[in-house]
Amino acid sequence: MNDLATLHDELLIGHPVTGPYAADAATAAAEINALNRTRTVPISSGELLAWSGAKSDGDRPRIIKIEEGENSAVEDVAAICKVAAETIRRDGTELDLSRADRVAMVSALVAAGVLSQADSDSLYALATEAISRATEIGLSNVRAGTVEQARALTQQQGGGV
Repeated sequence: MNDLATLHDELLIGHPVTGPYAADAATAAAEINALNRTRTVPISSGELLAWSGAKSDGDRPRIIKIEEGENSAVEDVAAICKVAAETIRRDGTELDLSRADRVAMVSALVAAGVLSQADSDSLYALATEAISRATEIGLSNVRAGTVEQARALTQQQGGGV
């Protein structure tokens, strides 16, 4: 589907957060370009290293807790801690929290008491990026003129946007 057709369909459907787009093309463009959507992005090893050296309020450094967890009597917890520590230390790695198995590993570390819920929350905050609806549906920055062109497609087809 080309960009104009994608925009046309979006204008018909409406924004998933704010609803129908404004009739004014400039306002509609601003609505679709607003940073009010999120997506999960991989966290680089450098970001993980910085995160692990820090601590949540009233807590201990995360890397220390993960290293201590490597000696857990619970084999599964020890294994996840070893993998986490290696991922943090190894340059060029990343943690992709859009993958179910990675989410399960973080959840297991919280459930085992290795990481706190605050640690997990801060990790997810690192992996969350604010994006526009335009970006989410594969468009670049949308301009008022492009909105007008997309709406003209509907008028050519006998409908209205």
